[in-house]
Amino acid sequence: MPSHSYLENQVIAVTGASKGIGLATARSLLERGARVALIARNRAPLEAAVAALNSQRALAVSADACDRAGIGAALETVARSFGRLDGLVNNVGFQFARRIEIMPEAEVRRLIDLNFVSAIFATQAAIPHLRASGGGRIVNVSSSTVRHENEFSHVGLYSASKAALEHFSRELRHELKPDKILVTVFSSGAAATGSVANFDPEALQEAMADWLSKGAMFDGALQPHTIGEAIAACFEFPPGAGPEFVEVRPSMPTPKMLESDWQQKP
Repeated sequence: MPSHSYLENQVIAVTGASKGIGLATARSLLERGARVALIARNRAPLEAAVAALNSQRALAVSADACDRAGIGAALETVARSFGRLDGLVNNVGFQFARRIEIMPEAEVRRLIDLNFVSAIFATQAAIPHLRASGGGRIVNVSSSTVRHENEFSHVGLYSASKAALEHFSRELRHELKPDKILVTVFSSGAAATGSVANFDPEALQEAMADWLSKGAMFDGALQPHTIGEAIAACFEFPPGAGPEFVEVRPSMPTPKMLESDWQQKP
């Protein structure tokens, strides 16, 4: 933990926190002295994650961020348990590849709900608590696929949902400025989070072939702990200051391969 941390005793809620980038972010926040509420839908893996953190400053709260009432109740629990809320990390996300033309309605709705709607509902629920604390910060986790098309193929609707999140963040930043609530867009490059397991095998092979047609190399992949450290650092600013946009991407030219074959450990 840094010798001085603005996160000391701050209360931060992290959605999608039972694994991957969300769990790594929670761990980094705890290491910097924060009190952290980990929020996720599935109770068992969430409680296992909190147990592994082995910290009395970590709290497991089970909720579906796509359910407005559910996430509202979850953040009420956080504020009641810790006495306040100082920050929110909207990390819920879901990715899979398929050509837009043939994507089923259920997949379209799931992508938009998880990557965009969940952040709207969590933000709406968090604002009154942040205002009551005198301000705070909301970090919305986006994706560099919004700007860098060669990260993978056939993820157009995923990228579009993250682009919507970024525009939402710009509008939100303006609305919340009088309340001293800052909004940061954090754009993550490719990371080894296991999301490839969500993909339909046939659609994955089609996307892989298209990706290879764009060139044989890509910029590599990051490990979740690298992203988690960078997200936590967004909170290391005095009140009234901080980044509006952060993008962290790998820079390790690598032959294109599926995530199961990635070996980088930055």
